[in-house]
Amino acid sequence: MERQRALILLGLRTGLRLKVLLSLRIQDVSIDGRICNPIRVREIKNNRCVSSFKLCLHHQAAEALQQYLDIRKGRIGYVFNGRTRKPMSPQHGYVLIKDAFRRAGLIGGSGEIAAHTLRKTLARLAFEALEHDLVRTSYALRNVSITSTINYLSFEERVVNDAILSI
Repeated sequence: MERQRALILLGLRTGLRLKVLLSLRIQDVSIDGRICNPIRVREIKNNRCVSSFKLCLHHQAAEALQQYLDIRKGRIGYVFNGRTRKPMSPQHGYVLIKDAFRRAGLIGGSGEIAAHTLRKTLARLAFEALEHDLVRTSYALRNVSITSTINYLSFEERVVNDAILSI
């Protein structure tokens, strides 16, 4: 339960892609059992670190991560281990996220909820908090292009149509 909570709050409060979340190592997020802030995020491609950056943690994400690490056995390896020393698979991460959404009563209706829902939620919240600044929202999501950021924002067609008709 704590692992699920930590995974979801980290995804929701950092906007990191699931694969990046699952590649976090304990030494990237904690020193001597205490959560670092900011944490170090490494982008992995073909089992190699291609870039890294520091990312500040929202207090909710930091608290959930600390609670999880306090009960987790072992102080080395990946934050979200699979059954071996390797990171949890994206498929397993998706199952954990979807299960939490289902238990919270969030599955169903017109839209499908997926792991990227966490990233899209942060995109929308950051866009509003940054006063609709696409450049800063894109930076917050670490997107390469503003076009990617726009895709995450998922503007409602009805709202756009109503605005056009009201002009």
